[in-house]
Amino acid sequence: MKIASEGNYSNSMDRIIKSKFFIFLFVGGINTTVNYGIYAFLIYVGLGHIIAASCAFAVGMVFNFKTHGKFVFGAGNKNSFYLYVVCWLVIYCVNIGALDLLIRNGADSYLAGLLMIPPMAVLAFLVLRFVVFRSTADSD
Repeated sequence: MKIASEGNYSNSMDRIIKSKFFIFLFVGGINTTVNYGIYAFLIYVGLGHIIAASCAFAVGMVFNFKTHGKFVFGAGNKNSFYLYVVCWLVIYCVNIGALDLLIRNGADSYLAGLLMIPPMAVLAFLVLRFVVFRSTADSD
């Protein structure tokens, strides 16, 4: 059995940490914490899940564009912001549809919101990398 040398492990960890997906997850974790906090607070104060998700989506749009563009993809301008908004509207509709399906089938609103985070993170990364910030994806 061959054991990986410390140097190989270090190089592997460097690649993982510097990867766009890892950085996306880190930045997205911050964005998601804020957005989920808004969603949960609005559910707590009595708003329905669709209104709560819509408000969290709207509040996070500009901040998320700036953080994704600057820290993850190293790009982002006025023109890509419009495409970013359109793509997020599509992602939002997928999220709302799945969220509503989960809740209509008995899932708790809080749990449904948490369950949707991982698949939406993967979908968002793929859409942002290959549609919105595609010029930086070509250079990877």
